[in-house]
Amino acid sequence: MRRRLVLRCVAAAGAVLLAACSDGPKVETPRNPAWAVPVKAVHLRNFFRVNDNLYRGAQPAAKGMAELKALGIKSVINLRSLHSDKDEIGDLGLIEHRIKSGAGDPEDGEIVRFLQLAVDPANQPVFVHCAYGSDRTGLMIAMYRIAVEGWSNEAAHEEMVKGGYGFHTIYKDIQRHVRTIDAKALREHAGLPPR
Repeated sequence: MRRRLVLRCVAAAGAVLLAACSDGPKVETPRNPAWAVPVKAVHLRNFFRVNDNLYRGAQPAAKGMAELKALGIKSVINLRSLHSDKDEIGDLGLIEHRIKSGAGDPEDGEIVRFLQLAVDPANQPVFVHCAYGSDRTGLMIAMYRIAVEGWSNEAAHEEMVKGGYGFHTIYKDIQRHVRTIDAKALREHAGLPPR
């Protein structure tokens, strides 16, 4: 009897611990048509079209880079701190831009540089990625939505978290940054025209 009680307590504690560590239940919500659109690709993971000039996704291997080139992508913005895309790009002719970004507290300078690269017609169309195409990439796309497309902070945050890109809600600093960024000041720092 006592042993059963102990086992039940251990099982209950384990269930509570698992629930506390998860991001919560995965609830399918209707996809907002304004959000990035999934693109079918053979060698690209978590691949979406934000608009005609901007795409997002996970770290591509060499075959993925070749697929990006075949799709007409001109530039790749790599947000990974410790990984270059030079080997994967090879001699494809894609332009690599590196913004060494961590997944923790975002820096405004990284965001400004991303915006400047993403809106430059000489780079377009652009593909932006981090390792999984979810957290750092989600931050940059949210900032693009706010600064370039005029979205509200809350609308950009909702796409980042609920858009199906795999955002990890443990990154509270990224969420705070998206919710509190001053759009006007961000546009000014990036040299973008006022909205």
